[in-house]
Amino acid sequence: MPTNIINFAHANGFPAGSYQTLFSYLPDNTKIISIDKYGHNSKMPVNHNWQAQVEELIKHVESQQIDGNKVICLGHSFGGVISFIACCQRPDLFKGLIMLDPPALSGAGALAARLLKKTKWIDKFSPAGRAKNRRTQWPLGSDIGSAFAKRKLFREFDSRCLTDYITHGICERNNQLELSFDAQVEASIFRNIPSNLSSYKNKLTVPAALVYGDTTDVFPHHIFSRFVKLNKHIKLKTVPGGHMFPLESPEETAKLITDIINSFPEE
Repeated sequence: MPTNIINFAHANGFPAGSYQTLFSYLPDNTKIISIDKYGHNSKMPVNHNWQAQVEELIKHVESQQIDGNKVICLGHSFGGVISFIACCQRPDLFKGLIMLDPPALSGAGALAARLLKKTKWIDKFSPAGRAKNRRTQWPLGSDIGSAFAKRKLFREFDSRCLTDYITHGICERNNQLELSFDAQVEASIFRNIPSNLSSYKNKLTVPAALVYGDTTDVFPHHIFSRFVKLNKHIKLKTVPGGHMFPLESPEETAKLITDIINSFPEE
């Protein structure tokens, strides 16, 4: 029986398999459970404030529990936010929470998002516009690795993590290479970024940490300090790297995750 069961929730557009190298550095007594691609269940399409994806997470954890053991929620970006909401809605299932660079909007940022989500401007002011128009197909035999390595998003990736992403994020389908993560689902997730996180003020009852990269540029850094003020159980930490630091520095990130878990009080 593993000491810790971690439910991992991925960043938008990155199947959970993309994090295999990171997982490999976690202690041997750790069991990882995860949904490979959120938003792809036709019975639970992406909806307002990602509530359907929160329910996906909760149902998955309920189905995977072993002897009633509580689970640690670990999420990157999108995954960090749905993990937070799940821990607030079902604290009976969880014993800890770790959010890695989550787009956790509150205050004026949440108000702006709430208004933009009602208009087509959300595609301009979020990554949704790029996601819906991104290239999704390549001829068989294309050197995907070299092409992706040149992109800004992937430039600082650990080479093993880039290989993980290509292995799990690209598939052979329709006699060509295609993204396995549906680009329209990715865009829909961006369009529905939660603007209601302030409603969970002090509803988090498990120990938690929010870790962000010191060069992350998805949102201004003050969103993190503003968000943690709403929830007294969250400790704020900073690490070197950008928004994708878990895939840029997998070994260091795994050690940090382990240290955070070890700092959680015993139940």
